[in-house]
Amino acid sequence: MVYMEKRLVDSAIDEIADVVPGKENARIRARVIRLWKVPAFLNPSESSSIEMVLIDDKGGKIHATIRKQLIHVFDSQLEEGQVYEMSNFSVFPQSGNYRTTLHPYKIVFQLRTKVAVAEGSNITQLGIGVTSLAEIGAYTHDYEFLVDVIGLMTGISTEREYVRDGKLTKMVVIELTDHSGKCECALFGEYVDELNKKMGKSSTGGLPIVVVQFAKVKIFRDKASLQNVLNTTRILINPDIPEAEAFKNSIAVHGIENDAAVPMIGEWPKPSVEDEFLRMHPKKSVGELNNLCDAGVFVVCAQVVRVVDGQDWWYPACKCHKAVVPESGSYFCSACDRCVFQVIPRFRVKIEVTDGKDSCVFVLFDSDVSYMMEKSCAFFVARAKAKIVGPHPIEFDSLVGKKMLFAVDKSVKQSSVGDGSCRVRRVCMNPTIIEEFCGEGGFRTPSKGRSPSIDMDSDGLSDDVDAGEDTPSVEFVKDLIVTPPAASEVEDVDSDGPFIVKRNLSKAFDAAARPKRNTRLKKVKIEMD
Repeated sequence: MVYMEKRLVDSAIDEIADVVPGKENARIRARVIRLWKVPAFLNPSESSSIEMVLIDDKGGKIHATIRKQLIHVFDSQLEEGQVYEMSNFSVFPQSGNYRTTLHPYKIVFQLRTKVAVAEGSNITQLGIGVTSLAEIGAYTHDYEFLVDVIGLMTGISTEREYVRDGKLTKMVVIELTDHSGKCECALFGEYVDELNKKMGKSSTGGLPIVVVQFAKVKIFRDKASLQNVLNTTRILINPDIPEAEAFKNSIAVHGIENDAAVPMIGEWPKPSVEDEFLRMHPKKSVGELNNLCDAGVFVVCAQVVRVVDGQDWWYPACKCHKAVVPESGSYFCSACDRCVFQVIPRFRVKIEVTDGKDSCVFVLFDSDVSYMMEKSCAFFVARAKAKIVGPHPIEFDSLVGKKMLFAVDKSVKQSSVGDGSCRVRRVCMNPTIIEEFCGEGGFRTPSKGRSPSIDMDSDGLSDDVDAGEDTPSVEFVKDLIVTPPAASEVEDVDSDGPFIVKRNLSKAFDAAARPKRNTRLKKVKIEMD
């Protein structure tokens, strides 16, 4: 039963710092500074738990959890920002990769837990514990606790969209600066919209002050950056809070200018589909593409005839997206020039296409295939290893007969696998754009130059893309990590979640040649049993 009557508290109140397992009749008075629901894995429309961060008048913080079975009891009675007196709860050790507080324990609500609204004007509203950007930059590994930072927004990237697990995900990177240094912070999904909305409402001129609360620290190539945590991270722009005022005074003391406009950072944005297929590149027929001696990107309209079998439809990749090969119990990435112990399955699917007169073989890579299949490569690989399937997933056959536009990267050295196939840079299935493309006539010169963009589909075989140029912010969308599987260790094949299995990528890699460490790999062919 839940007691919500507002009343005077007669019994002693325990400090959050003193909350430990086994302490009977513990009673705390705390403000809920953050509250969110965790979507159920199999049914995101339902909640699997309610998570909270609590703080008391001494500044002690602790995480609290309400299990799925008790959500209906407490859901309507708890509100973010309100102060409550709580008692009759359980206490357990806190665990997990990203913890909201430094407290070693967490509170778990039980049916007997009592909650009452209480007065708490002496308890801080947000409980921000500022970590300097220099401290963030000093981390050499992913930090297990979430952090709060305050900084001037001294840079922002163009908003981008990436395909992740078959879904489009927005991304933007902001650069934060304080008196100690700089740090990048990547925001995804709804946090991009929230940032745009709050910046639009902020009327203060110059560089905005940004508060990012409950952010996680990510390490890529020995450099620390920040990233939002879904449903947990809080973003504030020019907030009217003591911490922001103190920060404003500190940057004035250190002589940091904040009256300029926010500059753009990072690479140029990926062009729109219309620009890519209608205005940027020359169009060619399949026959013209086959006979071309010039290198460049060309757009071809063709129909899929078949999925080409005989070669693997996926490859194991490093975080940098380059293919890896087995070496001494691990895998070697030639781009990073080091051994890795976790790999990411990525699509590399060959299809035969025709325009009615000539035919050609195209190679499709991860983002395009994930988008068309609406499933990640990890999903199909896990299913293929759990049960006997054909030479390729049957879902690939749904592409046969479809008319598409292909932006093809035609290289002088042709295909890096040496079979005459052409690498596809991007695919368009929009019927309106296809109709406009087909109605525009023959060859034309692009009306504007090719915009630089980050290649998210490197097959690891080509020298055209230097993985070393990827920025840490891009790495945030490359972290579907899997460890090499054993043949019988895949569970829950219907899940579209991360493909997590044990080391040793089964017999698929046993026959692969083991390169010498002093050899720069240019071509890799992985044999499948």
